[in-house]
Formats: sequence, C-alpha cells, structure tokens
Amino acid sequence: RVSSQIIILAHDMWRKGAGGAPAGLVGQADSFAYAGLDLGLAQFAATTFAGTSFTATSFKQAGWSGCQFTGCSFTQCDFSSISITGCTFINCSFTGANFDGASIGSSTFRQCQWDDISFAGGSWNDVGVLDCSGTVVHAQGLQGRSVDFTGSTFEQLEFQGANIN
Repeated sequence: RVSSQIIILAHDMWRKGAGGAPAGLVGQADSFAYAGLDLGLAQFAATTFAGTSFTATSFKQAGWSGCQFTGCSFTQCDFSSISITGCTFINCSFTGANFDGASIGSSTFRQCQWDDISFAGGSWNDVGVLDCSGTVVHAQGLQGRSVDFTGSTFEQLEFQGANIN
C-alpha cells in the first residue's frame, strides 16, 4: 500500500502542474507534518489522522467523508467550499482557518480550539461543536440545522445574518 504521505505530496505536485496525480485516500492512516501544500479537490475517505499538522495548506473544494482527526493542527489553512461529511475532530486546533462556503454534515468537533476562524456563507447540518473553545469565530451568513454548541465557549462570535437551528 502506498503511504498517505506519498499520495498527499503527489496531489500537491499535480495541483501545481509538476506531475503527480490527484489524491484519493481511503482507509489510510497519517501522522505527518505538511506545509505549503495545495490539496484542493483531494478526496479523503475513512482515513485516520493522528497528530498530523497542516500549515498554509489549501483544501479548497476537497471532499472528506468518514474521517477521524485526533490531536491535529491546522494553521493558516484554506478550507473554502470543502465538503465534510461524517467526520470527527477530537482535540484539534484550527488557527487562522477559512471555511467560507464550506458544507459540513453529520460531523463533530470535540474539545477543539478555534482561533480566528471563518465559516462565512457555509452550510451545516447535524454538527456538534462540543466542549470547544477559542477566540474569534466569524460565521456571517452561516446556515445551520441541528447544530449543538454544548459546553463550548468563544471570546467573540460574529454571526450576522446567520440562521442556525
């Protein structure tokens, strides 16, 4: 089986026009550190990420389904228009992350740290944000159904024009 790292780095090369191939991770496990990658359009399914770190990485229009992220960090990452379904994020940190226009369904964020993160214009359905904390969360125009913020505290929430529950 080809390692997740090889597949991810090949996708970055493909996106940057330097060869490589589009990534599809299915049932893989990953714990590497990545920086400056373009993982736009990458499809991750039933993949486990533990302690993986992503810095200045683009996940634009990617698709993640049935993945589990534990103790992962995402710094200055672009998740705009990503589709996340059936994923679990436990003890993950998101700093300077952009989820504008993202669609998140049947997913849970538990004990995560959100600092300067934006979900503007996104769509959430059946999302748990449980025991999470952080600083500034922008969510202008977010449309959310069955969203649970139990136990979560954020210093500043900006939800103008949002429609949740």
